[in-house]
Amino acid sequence: MLSIIKGDVYRVLPPSTILTKTIIEEDNQSIPEWFKKEYAHWKEVVSDREFPCPFGTVAEINGHLRYFYVENDNFHSLPHVLREFLDLSRRTRTRHAFVIFIKPEIPEKPFAYYESYFWDIINYLHVNDEMEWCEDISIHPDDANWEFCFDGEPIFVSANMPGYKHRITRNIGNSLILIFQPRRIFNDISYKTNRGKNAINLIRSRVESIEKLPFHPDLGEYGNEGYREWKQYIITDGIEPRSGQCPFRSNEIRNEKK
Repeated sequence: MLSIIKGDVYRVLPPSTILTKTIIEEDNQSIPEWFKKEYAHWKEVVSDREFPCPFGTVAEINGHLRYFYVENDNFHSLPHVLREFLDLSRRTRTRHAFVIFIKPEIPEKPFAYYESYFWDIINYLHVNDEMEWCEDISIHPDDANWEFCFDGEPIFVSANMPGYKHRITRNIGNSLILIFQPRRIFNDISYKTNRGKNAINLIRSRVESIEKLPFHPDLGEYGNEGYREWKQYIITDGIEPRSGQCPFRSNEIRNEKK
């Protein structure tokens, strides 16, 4: 079976289901070596008790994360597996997150390349979303209420990539890595709760200690009029705030599909 993605024909389709920690570590045939290598590095970094995000560490150690990988720019299965993940997430009280690894580029690409690739995936998912945009979430990225939505769910998406040379806590290996977290899993760990404030302050202090940089100016509380959520998905690699328009194309690409 062939799949035509981004104008080229590729011979192999990606996996068609989400992966668990156990599957990755026990599989010896169907999972490519590059992915097992990148996952092993991810596990080593994220499982470290000094990793900035304690929630991520607990999730990795306890096997609560779910994974997927992309090769040859082939996004064909992404909409299906993201729906599969969201269905799993809705059926449990566990704070699952979905982590997608993109096959490393050799040689390594510049920051702007990974940033563009990230938004290509987000726009591809949007145009292939079978559900209408969430009624209570703005579809315009320049609105403080905007969040990426898919399958009727607001989802916070963040990126790790080798293009980060200064914001090194966002560089976890050779892959561009996308992390999808349903907005609802943050309900009791936001700025509005003591637990959330304490956790966020801990994360910030750890990041500043590791990076030797002030906390990034684009990072803030969701819905705060002074911030834009899309800028937090991929922060700049320094102390300067993001400028320009959001690459998310909203309804125009869905209209093109029709």
